[in-house]
Amino acid sequence: MTHATPEDGHVPGQIWSSQLRIVAGRAVDDAPQVGFAEQVDQVGRVVRLSILAEPASDGADAFMDQFVRRIGELFDPAARSLTGALRIAVDTAHEELRSWNWQRLPQEHAMYGLSCLIQRADQPAVLGQCGPSAALLAGSAGPADLRRLSFHAHTSAAYIQGEDPVASPIGADAPLSLEFAAAPDAGPGWALLVTSNAASLFEPETRVALSRLSVEQTLPHLYPIILHLRDAAALAVGSAAPISPTNRPSSAGSSRLSDEAEHATTPEPEAAADLDPAVEAQPPARPTPTDHVYSGERAQDPADRAQTGAPRLSQPRPVAPAALRFDPAPFAELEAVGWPVNPFAIANVQRLEGVFPRIVLPPGPLRQPILDLRRALPSLGEDRGEPSLQRPEIRPSAPISRGASARRVAVALTAMIALLFGVAAVLLGPSLWRSDDDQFRSHVERARNGLAASELSVTTEGARLALQDARLEVEAALDLNPLAPEALQLREEIEAVLGELILVQSAGELSTLVDLSGFGPAIALGPVRAGGGRSFVLDDAGGRVFAIGSEGTAQVIFLEGESLGLGSRLLAGRPISIAWQPRQPNAVDGLPASDGLWILDSNARLFRWTESGVLLVPIPQLDRLGSVDAIAATAGSVFLLDQSGGAVWRFAVARDELGEPARAVGRTDLLNASEFQASVNAEGIVEFLVASSDGRLRRFRGNDELPLALDLQRGLLAPASISLGSESGLIYVVDRGRGRIVAVGAEGSVISQVQSPEIAELRGAWVDESSGQIIYVLPDTLLVGRLPSGQE
Repeated sequence: MTHATPEDGHVPGQIWSSQLRIVAGRAVDDAPQVGFAEQVDQVGRVVRLSILAEPASDGADAFMDQFVRRIGELFDPAARSLTGALRIAVDTAHEELRSWNWQRLPQEHAMYGLSCLIQRADQPAVLGQCGPSAALLAGSAGPADLRRLSFHAHTSAAYIQGEDPVASPIGADAPLSLEFAAAPDAGPGWALLVTSNAASLFEPETRVALSRLSVEQTLPHLYPIILHLRDAAALAVGSAAPISPTNRPSSAGSSRLSDEAEHATTPEPEAAADLDPAVEAQPPARPTPTDHVYSGERAQDPADRAQTGAPRLSQPRPVAPAALRFDPAPFAELEAVGWPVNPFAIANVQRLEGVFPRIVLPPGPLRQPILDLRRALPSLGEDRGEPSLQRPEIRPSAPISRGASARRVAVALTAMIALLFGVAAVLLGPSLWRSDDDQFRSHVERARNGLAASELSVTTEGARLALQDARLEVEAALDLNPLAPEALQLREEIEAVLGELILVQSAGELSTLVDLSGFGPAIALGPVRAGGGRSFVLDDAGGRVFAIGSEGTAQVIFLEGESLGLGSRLLAGRPISIAWQPRQPNAVDGLPASDGLWILDSNARLFRWTESGVLLVPIPQLDRLGSVDAIAATAGSVFLLDQSGGAVWRFAVARDELGEPARAVGRTDLLNASEFQASVNAEGIVEFLVASSDGRLRRFRGNDELPLALDLQRGLLAPASISLGSESGLIYVVDRGRGRIVAVGAEGSVISQVQSPEIAELRGAWVDESSGQIIYVLPDTLLVGRLPSGQE
């Protein structure tokens, strides 16, 4: 963690940063992927560069810290713009790595991905990315503590498929592409730089949760999410402005431009010894010339010299902060022939120090002639009429020598054949020498792995292919041991899952009902209800409830943080559950006079929406409820789910008021309940369906739990939305974990499943059997399709 704060108490800006590295499922302190550099630009303003790198090849880990330091060394905002300085630094490191890789074997190549955050007081932070990388930029907190987010990810898989040229790693032969992105605003936001292998973890729910956090809370929230990765790193940086140079701290790790430094052409020898950490390993320096202007920095950019025609005038450079140390490679690491042993070491070449830039000493005199031409050129005393070259003598070989040559060829062929037999024995020997028991166990293990892979497959076709391979492996195991119980049981499990996949149907032709992506980046649609000719969908990320008309028009009817009523100080909380309550055809006194949508917010307050507006409905005796977590409704009652108390409470509805609470479901285990629905059966008794985050689906009638055992080989991973068939009585459950809809009978038998790539990101659904339609809810879009054949 790094805090940059002046000593005099004046705080014109503050930068908060924290880093996290995961290795084999554990957090470690060493993070060579992270680095910081602090420089000044052309007018003396402080520029801070935060670096996060990641290896893109097998041989890159060995030079990770040197690569990060090299980027910090090359970054020079005093010579060009901020983005131009980073581009020059990346291009220079890219060329150095390419030269290194050309001289090494493929397993020794060093290639990297890079994410850099550039911060200066007068503008929003700038993100630069090249190679495999990922970053999340957050602006200042807005209404309801939501921050504007922008996610930038470039993965190796996208580069291999030719979809993302930015993911081309630094040091590769492919063209280099550097992408820049500005923070959403210059306010107190933050940036989160992560390695590209963690990009898939930033789902809409995760990004929404991060948008509500401050920079100090980002890494603690991210820690349990990336803990299962084998090797990952993250860097959180606050996007507040860097400290002004007039108020910067005077510690040893900081740099201050003094009046003497601004007018000096060369530093004093004592000061140079303090600034250069490697000066102790160098020979004593001779007096520094002071009668010319080229005695400053001589290792200039060749492109700069080519443009100006002369070396650049010396400029005093600020001292690097303590967080950035550039240690040159010791002489022992350099090879005797002059080539560096790592991509960023200095070559061992003799140089001459003079008034003008360094020049390489010319090579010494040749001790031997490159080519002896004395026999080819005639001397002055020779007869030039005779040819200087004699004709070659052609001598036929003797039969004995020809026989010896044939024997040598035969011996060589025999040796090659013996070598080939040896290689084949080494490669095929273990499989031929293994016992039947070892081969049986190997086949069974591969079959179990195939069954597990089918459970993790996103698409039905992928799961089917994995199961078919697993079935071949278990059949091979049964050929070796036909009576093995574990192989027989494994075959039954595989056949059962294959039989279940037969029930999977495609979603068919889909049409877009409404696209809500234009309502902002922070959107993650969830539960959906239908009634009164409209569809109502809850936005978990934006804290909104949308009303969707049959023609596809969208209207926000409830918004978190919105004032309810004219002149009212009551602000709406975040909506967490919705339920549609229809009006009975023959309404009598005591029932609602019109259809309405019940909305439950995070403050345990209940609202009722009708065509005339939103009305707050107080919950009587709220202190009797342990918690209020979800809502369901029938024509004459409203039901609230109480996870803490393990109960479902019934409230009778009289017009727009609620009656006294009564237990509809007695005390039971409801801690993991995430969704529930209420329905009235043919006998007029209310029944409840409760879905839990642990994959269970339960059915209650009063204090009794009815049997409902799902006949699923691939269980529910994340059940989310429940709807009841008005004509068939089927239970339709959305499984977000597998992107599917499961149709279940009254006793738990699986009737069918709907799954296809078009709805892989399914978050909710509503089934209307009377019209034969299904509304599919994706993260920012609502689709409409027909019920699969056999269910209409």
